[in-house]
Amino acid sequence: MVLIQNPTVVQPVETSVFRPGRPAYDPVRAAAESAAVRAALTDLGADPRAPSEILAALPREVLLELAARAVSADDDARLSAARDVMRDWSVPALVPVVLRQPRLLLDPAAGGGVIGPDQPDESYALRPLAGLMFPRDHYVDLGGAIAIGRLRRRDRARETVVMAAVLRGLRGRSAEVRVPEPLFLAGGDLVTCDGVAVLGTGARTSPAAWGLLRPHLLAAFGRVVRVRDELLRPGEPHLDHWLGLGPGIALVAADRLHAPAVVESYGAASRETTLVDALRSIELAVCPLAPETVAAFAAGVFFLPGPRPGAWTAGGDEPAALVSTASAPWTEPVLSRFGVHTVAVPFDEHHKQLGSLHRALNTVPGVLGDEPGRAISGWRQDAVG
Repeated sequence: MVLIQNPTVVQPVETSVFRPGRPAYDPVRAAAESAAVRAALTDLGADPRAPSEILAALPREVLLELAARAVSADDDARLSAARDVMRDWSVPALVPVVLRQPRLLLDPAAGGGVIGPDQPDESYALRPLAGLMFPRDHYVDLGGAIAIGRLRRRDRARETVVMAAVLRGLRGRSAEVRVPEPLFLAGGDLVTCDGVAVLGTGARTSPAAWGLLRPHLLAAFGRVVRVRDELLRPGEPHLDHWLGLGPGIALVAADRLHAPAVVESYGAASRETTLVDALRSIELAVCPLAPETVAAFAAGVFFLPGPRPGAWTAGGDEPAALVSTASAPWTEPVLSRFGVHTVAVPFDEHHKQLGSLHRALNTVPGVLGDEPGRAISGWRQDAVG
């Protein structure tokens, strides 16, 4: 299963009015991009789902707790009443509350805003979980286990709580790893493929997080490269913005080839070397990316995990990758030399929000079946978190 979220569901179009930049981000075109990627994933034999769809399949008591956390108000009595009112609401009515996180605003000085001269004026603010359009941010697929992240921006913890409920609904169990304070872990700082994992530490992921991930990563992948990212750029906040990992190949920003790195494996002592030497030592071909290529690349390649087993519209059973049309002219020839079947999809609008293909997609291990939420029908009401 691969998670991909239509951005307009979690990022209402009204919020995009205030987004700077030219050419301007168009939310409707971004939604069309997500639909095209979803169709391509289906053609390649994957099972694409949206977090918002999984929410709608969760047990009602779980949604009630998520909705109670989501709402806020200037008046405590009104807030308590709102939470009581929602207990009569249907599941389809609760899901937008969870995703848009409304707040009641009262202006006592306005007067006459509602019926009655002594009543305060009411207005409503939304705090939508816009970051859910990038499922890669919130958790890490450890090759069978899951680590729920802790993002450095504290306000994004609201997204992580909802994503944790989605994942538990799909898998029937909590994440195997949770990152405690004061550590941080961003999903985009781990890239895996074909028995190899690369973990980046730096501004968004604490070096000490390695101790939590180590047993799971070594059990699932055997070879793990830890790289210390000391080059901070606004457009490349995570590892997966400048490194792509495919079967037998690593696409790496040229100015990070000599970043400090260590190869970890069971029974082998680790020593620090450069990233390029670490990758080559585990028999990966390294393809350097020039600065202008990194901007177009923007992790614009998503390698599907494992060979695709059967009847594609085109392709066969070789490894497959989605590539952004922005990077396709040069990524497709490179990947074809390694026997990778590529499918180009438009993703220009997502790129305007640093939304790479890799960031907009995430795999889910250990999915129970076709009925999301059934495994947690017995959740206690305080089990969300």
